[in-house]
Amino acid sequence: MTGIRRCGFIGLGKIGYALARNILKSGIPAEICHFDIDGSASERFALEGSHKKSTAVEVANSSDILFSSLPNDDTLSAVVFGEDDDSGGINEALSPGSVHVSCSTIAPWTARSIAAAHADRGVHFVSAPVFARPDGMRAGQAIIPLSGPKVAVKLVTPLLETTSSGVFTNFGEDPGAANVVKLAGNFLIASAIESLSEALAMAEANGVDREATFDILTQTIFNCLIYKGYGQRVASRDHAPYPDAHFALELGRKDVALIREVATRANVPMPIASLLVDRFASASAKERGGLDWSAIGLNVSEEAGVDTSTFDAWCRRENPRLGWVPPVK
Repeated sequence: MTGIRRCGFIGLGKIGYALARNILKSGIPAEICHFDIDGSASERFALEGSHKKSTAVEVANSSDILFSSLPNDDTLSAVVFGEDDDSGGINEALSPGSVHVSCSTIAPWTARSIAAAHADRGVHFVSAPVFARPDGMRAGQAIIPLSGPKVAVKLVTPLLETTSSGVFTNFGEDPGAANVVKLAGNFLIASAIESLSEALAMAEANGVDREATFDILTQTIFNCLIYKGYGQRVASRDHAPYPDAHFALELGRKDVALIREVATRANVPMPIASLLVDRFASASAKERGGLDWSAIGLNVSEEAGVDTSTFDAWCRRENPRLGWVPPVK
């Protein structure tokens, strides 16, 4: 990791904090700094040994490698270009030769726009969107596709390997490529949630126990991480926003809308994506945006005639009890 003297982090949400902490604890010979609008997150990471900065621009000024983990395109663009203030954003603060690594799930055209602006200033941009829940990220089990300039990808790969079980560097130099890969993956996850919800609704409507159906399917022909993890939530109608195992439905809604837009711009029909856009819009209209994105399964159950009000009310509790037993239907 020659050339890394200073490493910075912008965005210490559930994923960003785990990413930053894993890199910090890896023992890389670099000075670490950070910024987050959440003061408590900044204070907590400062106690871990990182230097707290007052603004994102200060972090950029102090970084050879800068990681950003932000919730959407607009937030990332505002930080990069300083749209919310007169600072000029991190684009003007990063030094020539430095690298900005974006771990956000954003549109490929947003990544390309930022990469072009950075390149004008001699700064490299690498897309590194993350497949992981907070608990998996913390355990170093993330899956991370990378795309961007070869020299920059080579430089940041060892850092990302400290927080992942797989870093994939074969997506070329197009900064938008890794984001297309991430959106493809999120499309398949959302499709699996919808399919699981429909399959278990069919079983239940025919008098077959939905959790027993989930068990046999995920122990045999669908014995894989996504079907098992989200299948459990769908089968038990447990969509509570657990701190370490949660992807907000509103973020899922953002992603499926982005998936369909990426497909539309490329003239690719994706009828399932269109269905998912409507499914997430319906769940959001029912004020389920703060629940796990698997909560679209409640919509499927409702359409099959099941009263989900008890499950919905429980899932909305701020601090749900572990070991909850579903109410009798």
